[in-house]
Amino acid sequence: MGSSDSDQDTPQPYYALRKRRKSEKRDDSNARNIELLKEYAHQASKIVVFSGSGLSATSGMSTFSTKGGLYDMARQKYQLSDGKNLFTYAFYKRRKQEAEAFFVDIQREARAATPAPGHVALARLSEAGRLSRHYTLNIDGLATRVGMDVWDAESNVDGCTVEMHGSVHHLVCTGCGTTTLMSETHAASLSRHVSVRCDVCKDSSLRFKVMMYDDDDGEYITPDDVMDLMEEDVKGADMIVWVGISFQQSASTSYFRKVRHWLQEDDKHQRVVQVVINPSDEALWNVLTASSNQGELNILEVLGTADHILPMLL
Repeated sequence: MGSSDSDQDTPQPYYALRKRRKSEKRDDSNARNIELLKEYAHQASKIVVFSGSGLSATSGMSTFSTKGGLYDMARQKYQLSDGKNLFTYAFYKRRKQEAEAFFVDIQREARAATPAPGHVALARLSEAGRLSRHYTLNIDGLATRVGMDVWDAESNVDGCTVEMHGSVHHLVCTGCGTTTLMSETHAASLSRHVSVRCDVCKDSSLRFKVMMYDDDDGEYITPDDVMDLMEEDVKGADMIVWVGISFQQSASTSYFRKVRHWLQEDDKHQRVVQVVINPSDEALWNVLTASSNQGELNILEVLGTADHILPMLL
């Protein structure tokens, strides 16, 4: 979707690369962008969505980087200079039991959470046959609770949701690769700092199937097939949506650059609109400052929550 030489009357996305804007001008701009979003969405039939923790914010899940979020909790609980360190593989290797106990807390929070209207909107978009794929950076598994099945390279190649960073509801053996559904017995053991052995190979301990920064076991969390799948989906898309992602983490900006590269390879980077949905204009600022040749980007910024904006895609 987007502009072409034959569509000169089609209104173009409005955005400005400025750190701060007056609220009146921002509101007017956002109202225009919402109307553009509806127009683009109603014409789109192959939408690819990337979601972050903002999608689950009203579900009862803690976000990562906001005040009082997971990074803050980790920093305070383990006296870290930066709470993000708990989510690194280096920390996991040094303090494995503490890291696993923290992930148990996240898993219990996820079990108590309720899918948000944003999740429901994505499920309805999938049911309508207009959602090519949903790539989520979230590890809460809430998309599955509204009927969006998880992609798997071997058992479910047509799955709707790709859990890019794994799930707190699964454990994986780094010895034989067996994935096990997390149980209350597992959770109780890990909370007490007791390792859980693999029932299949008997040789290795299970770990949470969650991708950490610089994870040496990454192939057990996200197989290489994922990037091939993503490239195929992006090149076939007529609309890309980034929702609930702050672009403060290197992973999200890396995905954005890959998507841009693939669109450029097919000469679609100015025809396919990329929508950034976030309550804060910091998200667009972050992704643009991490991008070169910004004038070549076809980005539509929509300020708002996932719960409010995603139903507009229907």
